[in-house]
Amino acid sequence: MKKDKKTAEKKPALSWYKRMDFSKKTALWGFIFLLPWLIGLIFFFLRPMVNMLWYSMCSMEMVNGKFTGTFIGIENFKWALGVNPNYNRMLAEAFTNMVKEVPFQIFLALFIAMLLNGEYKGRGFFRAVFVIPIILATGVATFSLREVKTVVETTSEAVMNMDWLKDLVINSGIPEDLTTLLVTYVENIFTVVTTCGVQVLLFLSGLQAISPTLYEVAKMEGCTQFETFCKITLPMVSPTILVCLVYSIAESFAKAQVSYGDSKIAFSAFIRQITFNGNQAYYGYGAAMSFIYFAATLVTIGVVCGIVSKGVFYYD
Repeated sequence: MKKDKKTAEKKPALSWYKRMDFSKKTALWGFIFLLPWLIGLIFFFLRPMVNMLWYSMCSMEMVNGKFTGTFIGIENFKWALGVNPNYNRMLAEAFTNMVKEVPFQIFLALFIAMLLNGEYKGRGFFRAVFVIPIILATGVATFSLREVKTVVETTSEAVMNMDWLKDLVINSGIPEDLTTLLVTYVENIFTVVTTCGVQVLLFLSGLQAISPTLYEVAKMEGCTQFETFCKITLPMVSPTILVCLVYSIAESFAKAQVSYGDSKIAFSAFIRQITFNGNQAYYGYGAAMSFIYFAATLVTIGVVCGIVSKGVFYYD
């Protein structure tokens, strides 16, 4: 009877998950959430990237309905960087546009997020307004709105005429180089707003993660709004700034518009036009241009992250 009583009182064995400590559980769930991305990276990104690198070092041709490549080393890269009269200029223009656009985009996204994070009536409506650009950026919505593009552009020019603001900047006595940059920002203000929806959401989540007690202590100590922003808000959202920088740089390169003749063309469209011009010999040439552009984007993100990460404040 005693043995039966002890057996009945014996607790059931814990499962392997319940025996794990909190840090291991967190790591496990982090891996689970990353698993779809890892699957996509391995099966849908790494293989095309390796193929692109191989094509870029080959002279491609169609044999019996199948692409075959003859290894020629870095000749395609020499042709892209040393012979093509437009590629280097377009690459430099894409980089210059990124340097001009991304800082302003980050500043504007943080400013909008701070406004949306305030306590006032109708806050949910205004937050939804800044999510709309994310929805409109999808392929289906873009295709549906393509037919009314001319009407929208005409209406925006009539209703939101920014010539007065450009004249104000030009006649303000600011140095010419800075004036040119400010005029560019003014001309592209609506484009920048419609492309910073993701950054606004990221900053908004970062601001809401800041403990209100920090602001209460700062207020009790007599800190001004500017001091509170510099000493509390900015350090606390610095990890989010790093994430937004990576996203904004990648998006800027992906959607770069460069000068081609008398008009603007997407850099990716220029590479596609060169690659699929009907001549199979250009497949390797186009792959080389794509790989150079990809490498330039990756190096830029790495350098910026290396510099900015030194000033990022991580807190528990």
